[in-house]
Amino acid sequence: MPRKDSRPHVLLSWFMDDWGRFGRAYEQIAAHLAGSDKIARVLCLLPADWTPMTGMQLPLIVHEHRDKLSAITLRPHCVPGWIRPYRLRRALNQATPRKLPVLLARMLGFCPDNTLLWLFPPHPLAEQLQGSIPRKATVVHVIDNNAMDDTRTAEWRDWVAGQYQRLARAADWVYVNSEFNREIFSSLNSNTHHFTNAVDPAFFGTPRARRGVVKVGYLGWVTTRTGVAILEHIAAARPEWQLLIAAPATPYSRDRLQTLSARRNVVWMTDVEKATAPDFLARLDVCLMPHVESAYSKSMHPLKLLQYLASSRPIVTTAVASVDRWAEHVRIAADGPGFVRAIEETLVHDTPGAALRRVEAVQRETWEIRVRSMLEPILDGWSERAPSREAAGLGYRGTGV
Repeated sequence: MPRKDSRPHVLLSWFMDDWGRFGRAYEQIAAHLAGSDKIARVLCLLPADWTPMTGMQLPLIVHEHRDKLSAITLRPHCVPGWIRPYRLRRALNQATPRKLPVLLARMLGFCPDNTLLWLFPPHPLAEQLQGSIPRKATVVHVIDNNAMDDTRTAEWRDWVAGQYQRLARAADWVYVNSEFNREIFSSLNSNTHHFTNAVDPAFFGTPRARRGVVKVGYLGWVTTRTGVAILEHIAAARPEWQLLIAAPATPYSRDRLQTLSARRNVVWMTDVEKATAPDFLARLDVCLMPHVESAYSKSMHPLKLLQYLASSRPIVTTAVASVDRWAEHVRIAADGPGFVRAIEETLVHDTPGAALRRVEAVQRETWEIRVRSMLEPILDGWSERAPSREAAGLGYRGTGV
């Protein structure tokens, strides 16, 4: 019988179904964990939205399956409502999503002695996995503190805060991406570590001289933290400039960008994803980060800021959290008129030397380096660590994965 691989087998969950599209932090972490010789395998499980069914469907969608990395979306149901008998349909739809992660993990060599559960809350899937996956240890990784999102209902925010607290207290390590979150979560778990976002080397660019029409742009999601009013002011105040927006078309972004995108000098591109994002930034003269200042934004470390710096393009941003560290490389403005002035100053005064310094500032901020640092607390004493005996408050059953 072959000897079990004792290296960490990482079962990682995220709270959205967007693998391969935007190069989000979880995807970068999963890919670089799989690239480490210290890690045996990575299984990334994503939750699917509930969508109407017209027939039977597979309970999973495989996005990627290669040497050490598998990325799979778990469908919440696989049998449509018209299938009879009712009890069989209900049993399949209830049992399959619950038992499938355990079966997948077992097939890929996961067992209680080598499994590292890496959870990105908030999502019910996080606690489902915590309660069903026997494991050696758990990482709870908080990217943005969604309990601070005051555009959501109080009931939803209370549920998020409760899940954060339950998972953080039970975790072996808590990873956060901002000092704001570190202060909150270190009171729940003394083994809390602060790791900021990082940058994909594909974003590293070179300075270029401006040609033709001035192009300013925004890359990223349009959410409640996006200062759309600032973008509207820029487009109205300088109709001779071109404002390029690369943002997914969500119901919220369609509503918020409806007026702005109708302007002749605004181009909204909804299909700029991971592979084409660096080229999008290379077309710009100035990158914009008009984030709204709030408790929610304080909990963040904007991924786009590092991508902007790596591109070498000048940046105009609001004074949100995490900007202080890069203050010498950006211009800060508070509102629409301030952004226009800062852009104009940048167009006049930016130099190739300043562009090179922006790139150099993030040369050591790559995901490879960041994930290597994330692994250090985990690997320290891994072989001596005993498997967790608790799962969601229930006694460990020793059933294997």
